[in-house]
Amino acid sequence: MRIIDMISIADVFTILNALLGFSAIIAAIEGNLELAYLLVVLAVLADGLDGMVARRFGSKWMIGDFLDIMADTASFAVAPSVLLWITYRDGLGDPNLGITVTQGQVIIFFTCAVIITFGVLRLARFCFESGNEGSELFFTGLPVPATALLVATMLLMGWPGFLVIILAVIASVLMVSDLKYPKARGRPGKIVGILGFLLVFTTLAGEPLELLSEFMMYLTFSAIFLYMFLGPFSKGTVDEYIEA
Repeated sequence: MRIIDMISIADVFTILNALLGFSAIIAAIEGNLELAYLLVVLAVLADGLDGMVARRFGSKWMIGDFLDIMADTASFAVAPSVLLWITYRDGLGDPNLGITVTQGQVIIFFTCAVIITFGVLRLARFCFESGNEGSELFFTGLPVPATALLVATMLLMGWPGFLVIILAVIASVLMVSDLKYPKARGRPGKIVGILGFLLVFTTLAGEPLELLSEFMMYLTFSAIFLYMFLGPFSKGTVDEYIEA
């Protein structure tokens, strides 16, 4: 069977997700960090469209699940780690704290290694548990795209390196936890998609929409931050499964 016959419409968005993750890495290497951060946000949006299209036109075909894992690894584990490294590799050292540039680089490398390792483990578990009872209602562990979006928005806002690292490590640990996170479908999913689109649009628009862009950065970050820490305690999705 030809490989083209094994690809569904939803898989096209999965491939787009992977290409956006790759483009983010290239943009970061070339020094265009803001564009790199926005490309990660676009990859998250493509990942969301992938799921929406799959639900609208039917399940993915033969290789869809495998494509998902590989694309998500590139865009939401590797790409954010590369962006984090390039952003702070020479600027994390702080003489006032007794931290040299080399020591700062070790800290960043360790953080990137944690994001990639836990991200890959989280994706592998998702693939293994896909189809299990309750998997349609919630994720086990923080979704990897949420961690990528958290890192991207913090980098866009220019937050201090150590604060970004602390939250990135916490998010990575939550990815491999057994906490139940409700799936953002329906209205919540659309809201996240609109926030992401407006964030990209207003940032690319430049100075005319600078204030709105900053507002969208904080709004998007706040949404992910609240989901990260309050998601497991939300009523509705998890309770619906428990009571079933």
